[in-house]
Amino acid sequence: MEQFWHAFIPLFVAFDAVGLLPLFWGLAHRLRPSERRRAVTEAAATALLVGLGFLLVSRFVFALMGLELADVMVAGGAILIVLSLRDLLLPGPPPQETLQSPGVVPLGVPLLAGPAVLTTLLLVRDRHGWVVTLAALLANMAVVWIVLRGAEGLMRRLGQDGAQVISKIASLILTAYGVMLIRHGLAVFVTR
Repeated sequence: MEQFWHAFIPLFVAFDAVGLLPLFWGLAHRLRPSERRRAVTEAAATALLVGLGFLLVSRFVFALMGLELADVMVAGGAILIVLSLRDLLLPGPPPQETLQSPGVVPLGVPLLAGPAVLTTLLLVRDRHGWVVTLAALLANMAVVWIVLRGAEGLMRRLGQDGAQVISKIASLILTAYGVMLIRHGLAVFVTR
């Protein structure tokens, strides 16, 4: 069970469902409840399929391109830092546009299945194996689905300001996580 939590928690931080809440609500609040529910299911299913696909083909693609996990760690960490710092330093109101179906894009990819999640999935798989990684991925997708399905009630309780505070804290944690990814990736290069 301890291995599961060591896999679940980094993925939980990377998925950042609560931090995504204000953005999701900005994109989906004008949708009918049935459309909003469909968007949540589409987002979770898309992120799950992209994550599973990335896990399955990553080694083959990396071998073809001459990439190593350390390369992905540095690249993913850098992208994560940029995205997190942008959220921290250049705050803006959540988008008010209403997309016909924001579930697949932008929610499923890249907001849920983005660089942090994909890199973390590889790290978790290499450290804890396939079974633990799949269990942690499925559990996190359930959490994401529950949080986004309850967006209306959560946003009412938290309010826009409360949701923004949580989002900023999550961005700070993700920035630190990005630094850790780069540090570990560079350590692999240095110790060769």
